[in-house]
Amino acid sequence: MTDHMHSDPNLRSASSEPQGSPVFVDNRDGNTLARAISRHMARLRQAGRAPAELSVASAYFNPQGLELIAHEARHVGTIRLLLGVEPQPESIRVRRGPFDPAEPEFTRRRVREDLARLEKSLRHDRDVLPFDAEDDRAVRTLLDFLRSGRVEVRRYERHFLHAKAFILRGEDRGVIVGSSNLTRAGLSTNLELNLGHYSDPLVGKVEQWFDQLWDEAVPFDLAALYEELFAEYPPYLIYLKVLWHLYHGELAEEEQESGHIPVTSFQRHGAWRARRILETYGGVLIADGVGLGKTFSAGEIIRTYRERRQRVLLVCPASLRDTTWERFLNNFQLLVECYSYEQLANDLQLGGAKRHLQNPLDDYALVVLDEAHNYRNPDAPTRAAVLRRLLAGKRRDVVLLSATPVNNSLWDLYHLLRFFMKQDARLSSKGVLSIRERFEHAMRSDPFNLNPDLLYPIIDATTVKRTRRFIKKHYQNDLIRGPDGRMVPIQFPTPIASSIGYDLDEVLPGFFARLEEVLAPPQGPPLLCLARYQPERFPAGAAQVQQDTALVGLLRSALLKRFESSAYAFSQTVTRMARQHETFLVGLGIGKVVRKEFIRELSAAEDDDIEDLILGSDEADDATLYDVPALRAAVESDLEILRELAEEASRVTRAEDPKLDALIEELVRIAAQAEQDALDAEDARQKRKVLVFSHYEETIDWIEPRLREAISGDPRLACYRDRIASVSGADSRSGVSRDRAIHGFAPVSTGAIPPHDEDLFDVLVCTDVLAEGMNLQQSRSIVNYDLPWNPMRLVQRHGRVDRIGSTHREVFLRTFFPDAQLDGLLDLEDRVRRKLAMAAASVGVEDAPIEGGASGDQSFTETRDEIEKLHRGDASIYERGGTEGAAQTGEEYRQELRRALESYGDEIEKLPWRVGSGMVKGERSGYVFCAVVAERVYLRFVPTDEQQPIIIEIGTCLRLLECTEETPRHLSEAMMQGAYGAWQLARENILDAWTFETDPANLQPKVRRLSREVADFLRAHPPSDVDAAKLHRALDAVEAPWSMREERQLRAAWEREFPSRAEKARHLIDEVERIGVEPHHAPTPLPPIEGDDIHLVCWMAIVAAQGVATRA
Repeated sequence: MTDHMHSDPNLRSASSEPQGSPVFVDNRDGNTLARAISRHMARLRQAGRAPAELSVASAYFNPQGLELIAHEARHVGTIRLLLGVEPQPESIRVRRGPFDPAEPEFTRRRVREDLARLEKSLRHDRDVLPFDAEDDRAVRTLLDFLRSGRVEVRRYERHFLHAKAFILRGEDRGVIVGSSNLTRAGLSTNLELNLGHYSDPLVGKVEQWFDQLWDEAVPFDLAALYEELFAEYPPYLIYLKVLWHLYHGELAEEEQESGHIPVTSFQRHGAWRARRILETYGGVLIADGVGLGKTFSAGEIIRTYRERRQRVLLVCPASLRDTTWERFLNNFQLLVECYSYEQLANDLQLGGAKRHLQNPLDDYALVVLDEAHNYRNPDAPTRAAVLRRLLAGKRRDVVLLSATPVNNSLWDLYHLLRFFMKQDARLSSKGVLSIRERFEHAMRSDPFNLNPDLLYPIIDATTVKRTRRFIKKHYQNDLIRGPDGRMVPIQFPTPIASSIGYDLDEVLPGFFARLEEVLAPPQGPPLLCLARYQPERFPAGAAQVQQDTALVGLLRSALLKRFESSAYAFSQTVTRMARQHETFLVGLGIGKVVRKEFIRELSAAEDDDIEDLILGSDEADDATLYDVPALRAAVESDLEILRELAEEASRVTRAEDPKLDALIEELVRIAAQAEQDALDAEDARQKRKVLVFSHYEETIDWIEPRLREAISGDPRLACYRDRIASVSGADSRSGVSRDRAIHGFAPVSTGAIPPHDEDLFDVLVCTDVLAEGMNLQQSRSIVNYDLPWNPMRLVQRHGRVDRIGSTHREVFLRTFFPDAQLDGLLDLEDRVRRKLAMAAASVGVEDAPIEGGASGDQSFTETRDEIEKLHRGDASIYERGGTEGAAQTGEEYRQELRRALESYGDEIEKLPWRVGSGMVKGERSGYVFCAVVAERVYLRFVPTDEQQPIIIEIGTCLRLLECTEETPRHLSEAMMQGAYGAWQLARENILDAWTFETDPANLQPKVRRLSREVADFLRAHPPSDVDAAKLHRALDAVEAPWSMREERQLRAAWEREFPSRAEKARHLIDEVERIGVEPHHAPTPLPPIEGDDIHLVCWMAIVAAQGVATRA
């Protein structure tokens, strides 16, 4: 063995070397340079010969390295640190090219570039220092040392500095030179070689060499680099730092595009991001608010495909095909095949009867679907099923356009995204391992919140969504082409909301109290059981089930809403229900229980013999399965109540309806206000145009005759005489076609062409068939005849008149409210929803009619708040483009960062990691942490209340972080110290989340029982005439995640009887292909990490405003 493995070489000494001085140091077997230098300086100090100066030349530095020798170095009189940069290895060094400067300038440039890289590396090392109290104390101690006046730092910038030397000056001089930099690794762990020498002339020459370089070097404020860690930063800068880490890469790629279509910059930004999402996922949802120019944004995307000579298919409502889209495509010369929903459903290639599409399906590279929320129901055979067939097979990108992708349930959004997000684990890189499970979790957490934070990463990854308030805030100076072709600033009318009060008891005295007892009384069961719609509650030989089904919950809600709309709509509905009960009792009398599906079968039949229809129908069960006496008694009781309700409601006449009277008086006020505000007669006509909306066609039938009568006889309404029309689901009403009514009402804004451009109507009574996509901004007034149970529907209607380019300064949104009964109605709806949610819990979250969740403790709090705001005349929902939750979008954060980058430049990027701030805000105290692991960004909120869970939803964390430049910094010493412990909790939580994804078993889909049974059956009985590839694809799809609605379709196929197993297997394979569920591809497991791989970017301490106010 060699000598150095048996003894410490530093214990050996030559005659010219002080006893015990380090001579040979290699960082092995405890022979570290840090130990050697510290022990040597300690011996000298103890001998009364402490060095007068320590001079260090190093090509790199980190504070941990200095910390290793700092204990003894503090006893040295002066310390000089000479830092430099060493050249890159020959193998990767940039060679001088013919256009590069000659030497020595070329080398000087390389040195400058490498020094910049060195400084960046120094900052990185600083940034990834552990965030804990002990390390921060060590850094502060180092700073005190650097600022003590005994330490001077310079940087050598004339040339590369590859040398490493530690020089002790004083009575006992010496030098240690070798390979070690002044870093923790260089002084302790790297395999290095350093040699010590302690006699002249060598020591003198090294000192002379150092002094010469020192004189040529420039001062470098190393302390300032680390002092940045403890500077006081405003909350807004911390907020921006988080946004920078989330979105800067995307914004850096963003191009400034002019294009060929005159879009505004916000539309250009939207189109760019939509294309980016398209490239990544094969689809995008553009959900900009109503009236914000989704057509133009989609046009920019269409243009890029057409420039690549790719075919584009556009599908939209027929009313938009022949107006908005036809005019737009012609104006901008976009060659696109454009068809209505009905044409697409009827196309031969998609199972229809007529050829509409001009090309084979595989020839279309892009499908654009306007008003895409009409395809949110996956069971609809002429909508969603057709689109699935269109998008099957070869990749076709799809653009979905909808201002209201969520109408009644979060599942609306889920089923829309499924058209292109076919892989359930597609967003695993965003921390969403299962899209379906994330939606289920959101529904369980809060089934009536249509914008839960749980879905933020999904929405942000797939959707472009900007609101009217967002545009006003960030693009107020944007230009748009006006009607005369000139570019003018974007302007929106100011929405003015008002309520029209009326008293329900004047319509039907005492009726509401009766209805409350019938539908959902505050205490006890409702009088109306609706047993006909839930016979499963009456099983034979078992106790009666007490809980309503979800369908019945929907029926109770529907009855309430129709009652509020009009007595006529209510009476028509309960009359139909009474007839259905009569049919049910006929069936029960002949031993059959008619299922809900039979009613549709009955309505399509011409035979009047109901008994024969029931006996021959597949939609009727054997009555022996049910407790017939109890079921009959319940249905007969319901029938009696329904007849009573229908008879009482039918007594109301139009002439006696005070709600209709209130509508007439409102028209009088609209006409008078128009006359007062108008510049001339033509302007008055435009200003008095009004849209009267109701959700129900029966209510439109109720309203229109009374309005015509009032207009013809009331001189105050003479200006409306012969200028009223109506539009509903029918092609024409009162002899006026839908197109004639629309163009006659707003010929200018709808772009009507001769001879259909005559201005014919000033009052348009309509259902929500006109709430989508129509440009009706010639009007400035809307009257909502029904209570706004779903405020998003009002947002859609509002978008018909409040659009970019409107000539009106104000638009008026008037809504009917039963003032005295409003609280009672909302309470009743709340009770119905709670019971509906309980029903949903028993059958699965997707079975509820609103796709409701499984928690009976939730209420429609947010919706109720919005309704009450509208009642008070608060128009903020129109500005926001939705409920409060809907206002949070990734676009808001991106634009906040865009704007800040213009003001702050690279200050955001250069902000040190680990730094924090504090502010007073909201109702929860705690800490928001932003951390990174490799390329992933994590946000965590750790409450100061240890009983509360850590919040991991990025949407919630961002909402907690939101602040402005004016937000004052508030950070007490106690909160500062608490951040260290909170970070340890956050880091452990992030480590657990990452570790979970390292196990392949955790990344497999949860296969439900039905899927396992179908898969086992197909494996056991593979059809001989189905090729192996098709069978394996079906098996992979069956064992993928299925939504409840898709599973219901599979169950129907599974429970169907077939003559043979092979025939059943063939049918199952065909059904799996028809339903369109894609085979599952599990994400790649993450590599294992340790806690030190998690780096803190920044943090924010949040103190609840209430707590501060209390202490004050």
